[in-house]
Amino acid sequence: MAVITVSRELGSFGTAIAEQVAARLSTVCVDKEVLAEMARQAGVAVEVMVEAEERLLSRPLVVSEEMRSFFAGQDRKQSGRLDEQSFITQMAEAIRTLAGRGNIVFVGRGAQLILAQDPQALHVHIYAPLEVRAARIQQRRGLADLETALRVVRQVDEQRSNWFRRFFQGVNWRDARHYHLMINTGRIPEAVAVSLVVQAAQA
Repeated sequence: MAVITVSRELGSFGTAIAEQVAARLSTVCVDKEVLAEMARQAGVAVEVMVEAEERLLSRPLVVSEEMRSFFAGQDRKQSGRLDEQSFITQMAEAIRTLAGRGNIVFVGRGAQLILAQDPQALHVHIYAPLEVRAARIQQRRGLADLETALRVVRQVDEQRSNWFRRFFQGVNWRDARHYHLMINTGRIPEAVAVSLVVQAAQA
């Protein structure tokens, strides 16, 4: 009963690797489906959770009336602001529920931290040197020059770092201690990376 979390840097091929691993193991690969599970558990539209996540990554953290009613009965209602810890608690519950069903590959969303104590979970981090990732993004997005691509990659790296700092109390998401397997796709071909994760999961 495979449970795999895949943390990835932009331009590392991490999402593609996660999808291929899921296909090889006949499991499901989930990303935004976590928000759908959160919405299902809360009895609200998935758009509410999508908006919540987007708002939590911006300032100020003002929420809509529907989002506010979702968190009704708590002090957050009076302030009109969504508490970050409440969101991460809901997300953790959704991830644990999905993991409990087994045969799943999570992409991002801090699943490696939420499931850190799950004895069945394999935690993988996919990365590559900055210049390699920027060159891939330049090609993929048809950007004019490498410098533009470097700015895009650095910006996304910072956004993800901020996400972990805000939602997981300053955690460094690139810390090797959070993972069982770290793969540098600047040196390891994508197909080999897929096989490595599959073998590790089967072991």
